[in-house]
Amino acid sequence: MHLEVLNAVRALFAAYPGRYWIAGGWALDLFADRVRRPHTDVDVLVLARDLDLVAATFTDPRPTVENPNTGDQRPWEPGETLKPGPDVLAFPDDLFAAPVRIILAASDGDDWIYHRGRGTIRKPLDEITLTTTDGIPYLAPELVLLFKSRSDRPKDTDDFNDVAANLDPTRRAWLHDHIAPRHPNHPWLPALA
Repeated sequence: MHLEVLNAVRALFAAYPGRYWIAGGWALDLFADRVRRPHTDVDVLVLARDLDLVAATFTDPRPTVENPNTGDQRPWEPGETLKPGPDVLAFPDDLFAAPVRIILAASDGDDWIYHRGRGTIRKPLDEITLTTTDGIPYLAPELVLLFKSRSDRPKDTDDFNDVAANLDPTRRAWLHDHIAPRHPNHPWLPALA
């Protein structure tokens, strides 16, 4: 089920000593154990605190900083502070079958922190980590869907509708409990209740 691009990402990160996760739509595909839709890129989540490891591992080519809204890219200098959320690192698009982007996660000790939750939404790193039978780490679906819940893009709604029934009660409750306080009328809540 892992297409060429995911195997290329695993090879790219083979020498990376930090934790990483396939994120976004591909993570939901790995959770569902099938390719559910076409993807335009691959998002890889790393901890922002590990940027020095990213800089030491990926030297040729070095990723650039990409504005996720415009796609504009600029050089990234190791040691430069980047923030979870607005800052994305991008590898040259022609290296892989699909563009590979590094998104940054906030963390505190052994906890992942949702950068939009003012530090109040967190989960142990071990709980956010799922792994395929052949060793590809990917982000737990409730976290991917939490990120996607902020958008009203049709693909995000389709992703939710396609995967929500496969969430166990614990994942379903966690997602519900972290969407409802901020968006009490969110259209996904009835399916999660």
